[in-house]
Amino acid sequence: MTVSNELHGPPLPNPEKTLHEVFYENVVKYPDAVALVSTHQAPTLYGIHSVPIRSADPEPEYLRWTYRDLDRAIQQLVISLRSLGLKRGDPLVMFMPNTAEYVIATWATYQIGCSYVPINPKALSNPRELRHMLETVTKGCQSELMGMIAGSFDMCAHIEKLTSGLNCVKILVEGDMDGWTNFKDLMKNAAPDFQQSLCRDNHSENSDRTIFFTSGTTSLPKGCIMPSAYGFAAALRWRQSSSPMLPGDRALFTLPNNHGFGWLCIIGPFLNAATVVLPGPRFIPEAVTKAIREEQVSHAGLVPTMLHALSNVSLASGKLSSLKRIVMGGSIPTEEVFRICLNTLGASGVENLYGMTEGILVSSGIVSQINEIIKDGNVSIGTPLPGMSVRVYNNSSMVPTRPGEAGEMHFSGPSLIDGYIGGADGNFYNAEDGRVWFRTGDKAFIGNDNRLYLIGRYKDTIIRGGENIEPSAIEAVLGQIPEISIFQPQIVRAPDNVAGDVPVVVVNREVDDFMAKKLQDCVMDRMGELYVPADVISIQALGQDEYPRTMAGKVQKAKLEDLVRAYWERQNAPDESSIDGPISGPQVMQSLCKAIEREKRHQIDLSTRMVELGVDSISSIAILKRVQMETGVSLPSSLFFTQVTAGAICQQISSVSDTADFLNFSPIMEDTPSDICHSILLQGTPRPGVPSLFLAPPGSGNAFVYRTLPKFTNDYAVYSFSSPFLMTKSESSWTIEQTATIYANTILSIDPEGPYILCGWSMGTSTAYETAYHLHERGKKVLGIIMLDLGLPRPPAKIPDATVDLFEMMGVFPPIRQKGKPDVEIPAFRKKHRVAAYHAKMKYVPRPFDASDASRPRIFVIWAGHGDHDRMADMVLEATNLLKKEGPGTKMQISHDWLQIPRESFDAGGWDEMVGPENVEWGIVEDADHDTLIESEELVVLTKGLMEKTIDKWVREMKSTPNGSG
Repeated sequence: MTVSNELHGPPLPNPEKTLHEVFYENVVKYPDAVALVSTHQAPTLYGIHSVPIRSADPEPEYLRWTYRDLDRAIQQLVISLRSLGLKRGDPLVMFMPNTAEYVIATWATYQIGCSYVPINPKALSNPRELRHMLETVTKGCQSELMGMIAGSFDMCAHIEKLTSGLNCVKILVEGDMDGWTNFKDLMKNAAPDFQQSLCRDNHSENSDRTIFFTSGTTSLPKGCIMPSAYGFAAALRWRQSSSPMLPGDRALFTLPNNHGFGWLCIIGPFLNAATVVLPGPRFIPEAVTKAIREEQVSHAGLVPTMLHALSNVSLASGKLSSLKRIVMGGSIPTEEVFRICLNTLGASGVENLYGMTEGILVSSGIVSQINEIIKDGNVSIGTPLPGMSVRVYNNSSMVPTRPGEAGEMHFSGPSLIDGYIGGADGNFYNAEDGRVWFRTGDKAFIGNDNRLYLIGRYKDTIIRGGENIEPSAIEAVLGQIPEISIFQPQIVRAPDNVAGDVPVVVVNREVDDFMAKKLQDCVMDRMGELYVPADVISIQALGQDEYPRTMAGKVQKAKLEDLVRAYWERQNAPDESSIDGPISGPQVMQSLCKAIEREKRHQIDLSTRMVELGVDSISSIAILKRVQMETGVSLPSSLFFTQVTAGAICQQISSVSDTADFLNFSPIMEDTPSDICHSILLQGTPRPGVPSLFLAPPGSGNAFVYRTLPKFTNDYAVYSFSSPFLMTKSESSWTIEQTATIYANTILSIDPEGPYILCGWSMGTSTAYETAYHLHERGKKVLGIIMLDLGLPRPPAKIPDATVDLFEMMGVFPPIRQKGKPDVEIPAFRKKHRVAAYHAKMKYVPRPFDASDASRPRIFVIWAGHGDHDRMADMVLEATNLLKKEGPGTKMQISHDWLQIPRESFDAGGWDEMVGPENVEWGIVEDADHDTLIESEELVVLTKGLMEKTIDKWVREMKSTPNGSG
């Protein structure tokens, strides 16, 4: 077999058809085949009745539409969008989760001929990037009208601000808002019957227009107009493979819909007349496995991080053997991920799809044995898709590599974009064959089997959990801090089994644990969790005296990364020993402890409470995955949030004699909390005589909700509490007074002298006030209390009973959105605590300070400009009435106006009754709502600004008093 530096895919027929025309051919050929399944939506959505899984089954429990049904819904929306003025060429921008509405809007966009522009709703938190995206779309489409579809009410205020001055048609799926058209109203128009709808506008002479954006880090995202060949090539490969995707096959879709990989995994099945299965608006491992079983899913697109999460889900009822193909993408595949697919989950075949937003597509094809794709430890990404070509050149040159020699991958084909919207880029070039080629920056070689092997990147970009990180962005932040910049920090990538790549920082000298943590906390505070280096490594630990440099003195990142990779692999090498024979509880316990110590890089103190170990969601996946691989036991992630000690959990696990009992394992909980709760120092330096800021958590009880607060200029020490009743047997029956007593004890254990400043957000306002009252009674000085968006609690005559279901109907539990990770549902134990917090607040009767006491604290209220959480009890009643009307299990929700509608007036919120009107002031963050006041990276800067201004004022007043601290 001759090996060259080029690979070519088979021919791609030119269909001379649009995406919608091929889709509609399937509507005509397979009208009664199931097209769309949405397991979280009502079976009669928009008056369209669903079909059951089996003909003998009763009415379906969730949405299951045929191609005829889906086409009817699409035609309803097409008629309405045209009536709003949208026409061919106009961009339709979508901020939508994976729902039936997203699918309807997608095909309506293509039928009308609008430009299809899906954008991740998370982008709304970065107005600079999003404003650039919208400007790019306007430039690329050259249209005077833009359509906007928001999935939920909480997006509207951001979109309103960013589209000011643009001519927009604005559509809202969930909720109501002035100036926005409700999606359900658009679906009331009568669609033509099936026969009439066979006659459509012919758009064959015009290409579809799909716009995606590359990830923006140091530079702004680049707009890419995707050729339809990108979708047709993937659909053809899947249709002609050894496990073909056929009409009626079930294809799972749980990926972000604004990425090229996600788009392929939903468009491809529709082009092949398959059934698209939506297991929920966001990725939840348990919901995914349930949907695969119930619908007998045969094809699924997943990223490695999702596969690791699925491998931690108990498969006691059997493997997911219906899966014929798991399509992987998002990062370089590893042997372990292939084993998860084939051995753990039970899929009969795996395909890795390598791609880039610029239109690059290479596929491994379906493999059923790991040795089919592994070569000397390298994983093959396969061959180009139909119509595509790959070449491998020596890095930074046009010199072809020799057979088997690694070099930079170049790509060409009909799926490749012509260039970025509105800007040239040197990575695109015209070759001697007359075609446009693209330098990918990826390091690869062509094996003697004429398959492509990807072994790294020449570019510095780190891909962590599918999200791009530019090392220079982190280095720029660290370089702004003198005490850190002296270490000349260098950010490079290291391999990670769960996240793909992770950033690590190399420094020019040994640093202690305190400085290493300070460096990581700095990145956390200024950039977010996605960018936090996984480790801080000295160049000396890599066996070098100084950084490897070029003749010009520039640090050689490639050599430094090689050193880090070797070091990282040594540090993270799998244990040689494996557990043979029957597994016992003590073995599971030992495996868990080793996994935690390996992840946290220090020995566990068994007297430490589990919640204090600081295990986050990605860390928990890695830890539990290691335990599952070593022992076969799947432990729940909730064990990392219990208040009991690590030693108590270890003892509980050790006492399990039969591993079958782990199927129903639930971590033990304390009967009641201790006298001191878990606290964390978020930022700053504690100093005698300088007041520290103590933060009471909201109803979730989560201490880490305040990690978004930017650094205070005056280096105030800022502590945050975790609810002492979280994951205890008393978590449903606690009171504000009990919690405040524990918070006061904790404050005194940290700083016995004071003075103190307290702050609470939402329900935390009540505990902050009561804690201040306790400290005052003990003779301690509280300078003031900052109340974040909640007024004085006023117990109603009759407290409406609340439940988790009612709060779900009220929109109180939005998903947890974290950069670099899939959205996840709020854990059940946090929802339970939130309901208990509601009842505790409703029963709380605050005591006023003595009006003659000159040392009573000041209060500053920071109001969000939108929403009114003081109406919580009224909303519970409204949800209760809706539940009675619609019956148990209803998916309906009350209007979310109460969460988002602009407030009309602002005042002391009743706190003047507690400390006197002369002691209360307030400020407003006009663009914020109750949640974004703290959770939005943009708006929390304004919140912090008001807090800092107030604290500085109180401290100045304290210093000006005769006794200093009063």
